[in-house]
Amino acid sequence: MTRINLIVLIFVSFILFCCQNGSQSAALKELDACIENKPYFENLKAKRIQDLESKLKHQDLALSARYGLCATLYSEYRSYQYDSAYAYAGRMLQMAEKLQDQNLIAQSKMDLAFSCMSAGLYKEASDISSTIDATALSQDMQIDYYSFLSTLYLDMANFSVAGPYYNLYRNKSLDYCKACIALKPDQESPDIIMVRIREHQLQSNYSKAIQVAEESLSSKKLGLHDYAIIASTLAFCYQLQGDTVKAITYFASASVADLKIATKETAAIRQLAELLYLQGDVRLAFSYASLALDDANYYNARQRKIEIGRVLPNIEAAQFKIIKNQNGKLLVYSGLISVLFILFMIATLIILKQKKNLNAARLLILQQNKGLVDSNQKLTESQNKISKQNTDLTRINKKLKEADRIKDEYIGYFFSVSSSYIDKIEDYRKTVVRKIRNRQFEELLHFSDEADLRKEREDMFTLFDHTFMKLFPDFVNRYNLLFEEEDRVVFKADGALTPEIRIFALIRLGVNESERIAKFLDYSLSTVKNYKTKVKNRSMVANEIFEQKIMEIESIKTENEDTQG
Repeated sequence: MTRINLIVLIFVSFILFCCQNGSQSAALKELDACIENKPYFENLKAKRIQDLESKLKHQDLALSARYGLCATLYSEYRSYQYDSAYAYAGRMLQMAEKLQDQNLIAQSKMDLAFSCMSAGLYKEASDISSTIDATALSQDMQIDYYSFLSTLYLDMANFSVAGPYYNLYRNKSLDYCKACIALKPDQESPDIIMVRIREHQLQSNYSKAIQVAEESLSSKKLGLHDYAIIASTLAFCYQLQGDTVKAITYFASASVADLKIATKETAAIRQLAELLYLQGDVRLAFSYASLALDDANYYNARQRKIEIGRVLPNIEAAQFKIIKNQNGKLLVYSGLISVLFILFMIATLIILKQKKNLNAARLLILQQNKGLVDSNQKLTESQNKISKQNTDLTRINKKLKEADRIKDEYIGYFFSVSSSYIDKIEDYRKTVVRKIRNRQFEELLHFSDEADLRKEREDMFTLFDHTFMKLFPDFVNRYNLLFEEEDRVVFKADGALTPEIRIFALIRLGVNESERIAKFLDYSLSTVKNYKTKVKNRSMVANEIFEQKIMEIESIKTENEDTQG
């Protein structure tokens, strides 16, 4: 039992491994497709920004409307271009101070601080955010403020790395997570969900962080930006737990979302490149790391440049080593190809010389073979004629066998019918003679009235049907194939044939004249013709070839005999 359990465990593990690798490959393929379409996504981003900036140029806009447009433009630039994002955040702060709205002032300062944080200016971000008075804000704005501070201190911890500041910043980040959740513990906004994930992450409870993140991603209620952040965090948690396949899958999914919204300030694709490098996929790692560096330079994110700078030289060195090995192999292959080319040229000269000799010999052989070809052609024609004659003889022989069998069956059938009628007539004669001798004339008349010729005819038809179906057991099925489903005949349970099938059964037996069919079935000639016309009109084949199709239905025994023969 233990061995069986072990085998099942190994099999299930193998299936799961294949499924995980399949999901990783699919995610990387989707990422490569998005990278190819990167100019398209960036053009959409540029078009949105251009439309918003053209609206902002209208002089008749109210100050609050201008603030709203600047806020929308800031959200477009926030993770796209540091300089523009910082500039619009500054304009938002000026407008908010004119509007004297503490919540808008706090939001503008957070946007300024976020721009600094994204560019790696952590001290500036901390200085700006420290000027915000949380007690003067609404509850929702306090949640945004504490969420931002939690993110800021976690980034500062990751940037400082060494203690004691690393632990200090992580603890501050955790405190702000708890403060944020305490304000609205039941809220399910993306910011609160991210704070919950970060809280579990800071407490090293990665399994709980993974659970919350996966539930959030499966809800399909997130925008692409929120999806990218949560998927990237989920991938990082899987990486810490040693599940590299899932980490790569989610880093790739986060990178896809970043590309679709033209995000430049991103860590997902850099972390993905690092994992792929550790897995040995240097080509993809180099491609993704280069893309991450281009994005960091475009955004001017200092900390991202530093992070990429830690891994990119190793990837470039591995890439250079691969290229060097490939160049060495290329030189070897080039030498081999050169040697092979020289050998090929020598062989070509030898072959051309031999070919000249062969052409002379071939000409002689062709002349000798010409007579043989003519003889062979005549022999082939004779064989084709004999083969055609054999085919015709086989077909005729087959028909003769079938006709002989039908003849034997129906000779037996008519002997049986005749014998039965002779016996019945003899009994009838004896009865008539006895009643005449006894002068029982009334009873004789009554006896004559009781004679049921219709019953005798039906018995004859029953015996005919039985004999025919014995010869052609598949006749009804083959007959029905000539009609649509709704026009097909249902075979009776007692084995009796319908009048229309009985008519075509007689035709199959060679009785083609309508007069003979009418006489046998006790029908009028017009009735037989009407039956035949109605059946042919219902069939799927042309009327003129319907009877030919009937004649092509063969008896089973004849087919078996041909197969055995």
